Amino acid sequence: MIKLNLALACSVGALVALMQASPVAAQQAINLTVAAGQPLRAVPQLEMVSTYFIPEVNKRMAASGLDKKYKINWREAYAGSLLKPTMVLEGVRDGIADIGFEPTIFHPDKLPLEQISFMAPFLTSDVPLVTRGVNRLHKDIPAYKAQYEKFGVVRLAGVSSDDFALFTTFPVTKFEDITGRRISTAGAALQWLRGTPATPVQSNMTLYYNNTQTGVVDGFIIFLTSIPGMKYPEVAPYVTRVGFGAHYASALIINRDVYNRLPAEVRAIVQQVADDWSEIADKNQNALADKAFASVKTFNKGTLHTLSREEQEKWANAMPNIAKEWASRLDKQGLPGTKALGLYMQEMRGAGIKPVRDWDKK
Repeated sequence: MIKLNLALACSVGALVALMQASPVAAQQAINLTVAAGQPLRAVPQLEMVSTYFIPEVNKRMAASGLDKKYKINWREAYAGSLLKPTMVLEGVRDGIADIGFEPTIFHPDKLPLEQISFMAPFLTSDVPLVTRGVNRLHKDIPAYKAQYEKFGVVRLAGVSSDDFALFTTFPVTKFEDITGRRISTAGAALQWLRGTPATPVQSNMTLYYNNTQTGVVDGFIIFLTSIPGMKYPEVAPYVTRVGFGAHYASALIINRDVYNRLPAEVRAIVQQVADDWSEIADKNQNALADKAFASVKTFNKGTLHTLSREEQEKWANAMPNIAKEWASRLDKQGLPGTKALGLYMQEMRGAGIKPVRDWDKK
């Protein structure tokens, strides 16, 4: 009897131990690789993927008790260590990375509808407003979502860059000052140089510093918050707020199969945090832009200027109507370009914006 009770006690003890250990044993590992082509220091919203998005997902998993069922093993790969800036869309599609910070500006051919704010410059430097305008298009026009579906990815959220400015080796106080100058920028922003007396040069933010220092170009166009990380005024000390405005420029994307395989409750947290990341990052941008612009004075020969409304109108009206051209081109491809342009301009005017040029009208 003693031996029987002892055996029973051992069995019960083993069962209790097994039950206590079961939550740990049942914990499912979820491996997620996050990649970007740019360095964290260059793009504040990207930096917040590392400092906010990832830790906040972990925090909410723990708060909901899901960390007892699932453990996300994050791997981070930035500055092109896994995917170059122009290869994020395909890299996430192909599973090289699970989540990517996709610069939509680099893909006017693959993500044509996402270029809308760049096709309608001189509107607003209000970063959250620009993203809200594009989010409305994603909500109201199915073709926006379909762009990403074509590449086997899901757009979790988008963010806009802050005010784009002109960085030059020479002073710019009026539109005519850019005559004969070689100005570089990336992707769709090259359209802003059409019709102007400057010579456009295709490039990207990783090349601006060296190309200006060596005299390949006389200046470039980039968002103001790039200053702290990239030190651009060291080689281009004249920084001019032309009025180009803030622009929708990047999306946080995830491989569609990975997204669908995530447990529903984990997927919900990832989506919620992505939405919050977008809102918080955008709100942060305006203050950072003003601070970055003021910091130009701390650089040797750093000089600030803001073009007057009159000079902005000269620039905008010298350009062909790139917005209508874009809309018409997409219409012919079976995409709702004209509809998107109308809704976007409607959203801007509804927020009280008085466009320097009414791109949907003339």
